[in-house]
Amino acid sequence: MIEIQPHGSVIAIRMARTFLGRPLYWTAAYWLEGLLIDSGPPCLAEALVQAVEPLGVEQIVVTHGHEDHTGGLAALRRRFPLAPIRASAGTIPLITEAQPRGQRFYQRLLWGAPQAVADIETLGLEVRAGPFTLRVIETPGHSRDHIVFFEPKQRWLFSGDAFIGGRDRAWAAEFEMFGTLSSLRALASLHPERLFPGSGHVRRTPLPELHGKIGQLLALCRDVGHLDRLGMPTDEIARRLCGGESSLRFWTGGHFSAANLIAACRSYNEIFDPEAEPATDAAKRLQQI
Repeated sequence: MIEIQPHGSVIAIRMARTFLGRPLYWTAAYWLEGLLIDSGPPCLAEALVQAVEPLGVEQIVVTHGHEDHTGGLAALRRRFPLAPIRASAGTIPLITEAQPRGQRFYQRLLWGAPQAVADIETLGLEVRAGPFTLRVIETPGHSRDHIVFFEPKQRWLFSGDAFIGGRDRAWAAEFEMFGTLSSLRALASLHPERLFPGSGHVRRTPLPELHGKIGQLLALCRDVGHLDRLGMPTDEIARRLCGGESSLRFWTGGHFSAANLIAACRSYNEIFDPEAEPATDAAKRLQQI
């Protein structure tokens, strides 16, 4: 499934593999004046090429090396051989490997296996697309190599997976809380007026959601810290704060789990003592149960 959504000068290209006609997981690429940001999953690479062919692609950049954002690069290179592909120094090895290291069965099933792409150029401090200039900003947390693109005049933020909407109830083992919160604070400090995230769900007034996400994760870290001091085991903390383990843990073979999210909170609490922060109302109620 592929959806084209214009947002002024920016065109969002939302992609999802379907099951019984229903999308399983949305990811997005964005086109701006010949610049393509991210390239979707391998299983929809040819559909993406067909979508952008009438627009033309003069250059390609990626926010990070996950296959749902880089999977279309090989097909794009074949169709647009003169368009340079640029990525951060940390992302380039993830794109140029002959076989993706550590790809799990669910990832291959959901997105497909990406093909290696050679001759990737290293991103500089900014990217120009027609009259627009996008700053390149490092935003580790979701992955170590993650970057975002910010157009300061329009206040457009292409955030990749540095911001994911909704309430977090499960994380991958490699997600890192300190980096995630630091990156979210950096994004909020830009005061974006339009946010183009990796899901393709474009936000027109993103600042309240960015602050809300920061507050949500900080509250979770504090609550985990208070329950840890009560000696509560991980599975019970997961039940009280995350509603227990979801089916996501099963379908991803444990790669995504509430336990990973709690572990990320604990790592953050080792740096910032949650005792220095007042308990949230949720934590106070949990202590009384």
